[in-house]
Order: sequence, then C-alpha cells, then structure tokens
Amino acid sequence: MTAATRQPRNRPAPAATRGWEQRLLAAMAYPANLAFVGVAALILALPVVTILPASVAAARALRLWLQDGETAVFTATFREFGATWRRTLPLGVTSVAVVLLLLVDSVFLGQQLSTAGAGASPVALVLAAATVPVALAVALLLLALPVAAARSREGTRRQWLLEAGYLIARRPVQALLMLAIVVAFALTCYLLPTLVPFFGLSLPVYLALVTLGRDTGGTPS
Repeated sequence: MTAATRQPRNRPAPAATRGWEQRLLAAMAYPANLAFVGVAALILALPVVTILPASVAAARALRLWLQDGETAVFTATFREFGATWRRTLPLGVTSVAVVLLLLVDSVFLGQQLSTAGAGASPVALVLAAATVPVALAVALLLLALPVAAARSREGTRRQWLLEAGYLIARRPVQALLMLAIVVAFALTCYLLPTLVPFFGLSLPVYLALVTLGRDTGGTPS
C-alpha cells in the first residue's frame, strides 16, 4: 500500500456515528441533570420553609441548562438560591402555612363527613366542596411560581405572583394535565421513596417549566 492510499489511523468517526452518540449522551444528560438538581434542591429544602425557595432555585438552574447549555446545574442551584432567597423566603413561609391549613381543614372535614355519613351537615358539605378548588389553585400556583421566577430573573415577589397567575390562565388545560402528572408522580414516590432525593423536587419543576414556560418574556403589560 502506497503512502497516497494509506488511511490514517486516528481518522474521525463518520458523521452518522457521531450523531447517535451525541443523541445518546444528550438523552443521558436529562436524568443526570434532573438528579443533580433534585439532590441540591432537597438539601436546600431541609428546613421545610425553604421548599418553595429551593424549587425556585431549581427552576432557574434548569432553565439555564435548557436554554443556555449550563451543565454545572448542581452548583447553579445553590448559586440561584443565594441570589433569590431574600425574595422567596417570605413566599416559602406563607406557602407552608397555607398548605398546613389546607391539610388540617381537609382532615377535619373528612372526619366530619365520615362520622356523619348520609346525615352530614350542609355546612361541612359546602366547605368540603369549596376546599377542592382552593387546593387545586394553590397547587397550580406553587408549580407556576418557580417558572415565573425563572422567566423574570430580576422580578419582585408581586411580579412573580402575577406572572404565575398569567401562566396558569394562559394554558389552563395544560396546567391541569401537568398537575395530574405531578400527582401521579407523587403517588409513585410514595411507592418508591428512593426517587424522592433525586427527582422529588426537580421533576415537578421541570414539568412546570416545559408546560408553562416554553416561551420567553414576562407578563404582558
């Protein structure tokens, strides 16, 4: 074989080979980055009142990864928490108080209805019926708020709350479907608790991002 016809030993792989390898690596990056963000958010959420601030930090880190290609999502979550906790901590405390109030109310009404049976008080029935839409609205708002904070990075608490409401109102059907998926995921975590440290916070935040925050920009003026 002459020098002209000799093939180089370290020639680059064909484009088709590089294509499937890159697609495989990209597909593997999704669960890996979600797990990294999930672990970081879980650490930040340990005080309980920081669950919402940790979710906001996770949403901002995931958006940086999805839009700007930021790969250091674990450290980005801590960095975003440090940049936002003063704005999000009051929301976190309020959210925990509201959720606890709804839980206590639901348990009390459930006991009242179960003991009364067919002769349940009309007041209890009305309160039980009113609790359901309130709980749905609170759940949707808690899912949309991190998305609003990720979209409007320099926004205030009031701006984030307004934008969260706008995001839900803009896609109500998709928001309800997303909530149903998150509830199903929560039930899965109950059956498989080992998922919680890795995806307990990151997956719901990711679903909210791809469902409600697909375009850029804030609340229209």
